[in-house]
Amino acid sequence: MRAIFFLFFFGTPHSACLCESSQWCIPVKIMALRDRLNGYLKLPEAFWGIPPPTSGEPDVGILGVPHDLTSSYLPGCRFAPREIRKVTTSRWTHSYPLTVGYDEFKEFEPLTDMLTLEDIGDLEIELRQPEQAMYDMAGAAERLASSSSHLYFIGGDHYITYPLIKGLEKGTGGNYGIVYLDAHADFNPDYGGYQLSHATTLRRILEDDIVDKQDILAHDLRTAPPEHRKELAGGEDVPIHTLESFSETIREIADRTDYIYVSIDIDVLKPDVAPGISHPEAGGLELVELLQFIRACFESNKVKYVDLVELNPMRDPNSIAAVAGREITKEVLTGFAYHKWQSE
Repeated sequence: MRAIFFLFFFGTPHSACLCESSQWCIPVKIMALRDRLNGYLKLPEAFWGIPPPTSGEPDVGILGVPHDLTSSYLPGCRFAPREIRKVTTSRWTHSYPLTVGYDEFKEFEPLTDMLTLEDIGDLEIELRQPEQAMYDMAGAAERLASSSSHLYFIGGDHYITYPLIKGLEKGTGGNYGIVYLDAHADFNPDYGGYQLSHATTLRRILEDDIVDKQDILAHDLRTAPPEHRKELAGGEDVPIHTLESFSETIREIADRTDYIYVSIDIDVLKPDVAPGISHPEAGGLELVELLQFIRACFESNKVKYVDLVELNPMRDPNSIAAVAGREITKEVLTGFAYHKWQSE
C-alpha cells in the first residue's frame, strides 16, 4: 500500500502518473539526485570537467596505463594516472593553454567548450609481468583503435609505448611515424638480459617493423650512448634540433605516414622543472620549449595518439612534476582541439 501511495503521488522515472485518469494526479518531474544539486557540487575529479559527448564517440579518450615493473631506477610511475587526474580538477583556473603562441586559434575558448572527452579509466596491469602486460596493453590499444577518437595514454614507465603502438598499428593498419621526446634513447638490445624493458622500447618498435627508421624523430637523447645515436640516425649522429628543423622533419614524416604517435617522457625536461620522475638526468628542456615541440607535432595534422610516461608521484612530494604533467596534458588536449578545428 505504501509503495502504491508513493507511485501515485510521485510517478516513476518514466511516467509522472500511473492512473487511468489524471484528475487527482499532480505531475512531478523526476530528477537524478545529482541534478538537484547542480551548481553546489565539486567538478568531476579530472581533466577540467571536459564533458563527455551526449551521443556517439568522444573527441578524446584518456586511458591510464599504470605499469612500471620494468623501471630500472626509481619505480612509482604507476601512480601517475591518478596524480594527473588529481591536478587537473580546476576548470576555471586551468582550462586554457599556456599563452606562448598558437596564433592559429583566432580566439581562445576553454577546453570544456572545444572538446568532448571520456576518461576511460585505468588498465588492470599494475603487478603483471611485462610479457603478460604486453598482451593486455596491445589488446586494449587494438580495440580502441577502431574508434574515431584521439587517444591519450598516461603511464606508467616508457615500456608501455611499445605494446600500445603495436596494438594501434594492428588495429588501424597504415604507416606510422613516431616522435620520441626523451632524455634516453631506450635503444638497448636488452636490459639485464630482459628483452622487454623501458630501456629497450624504441629498439623493439623498430625491430617489429612498426615504424621505419626514417620515420622516427627522437629528440634530446642527451644521455644516449654514441653508438645508439648513430644507429638511429643511419650512421650519423642524431641532430640536435632547433624548433625550425624539428618542424621541418615532422612535415617530412607526415608526408610519408598516415599516423604520427607522440611519446613524451617527462625526463626530457630539466630536473628542476620536473623533479618527480623515475630516472632524472642533468640538463634537458624547459617546459615552454617542450610545449613548442609538441605544438609542432600537432601542426602536421597526423597526430592521433599520444602518451605521457615516467612521471613518478612517489618522488614528487610538492607536485612540481605533476603540474608540469598537467600543462603537457593541457597542451596535448589543445592540440587535439586544433586538429578538430582544422578538420571542420
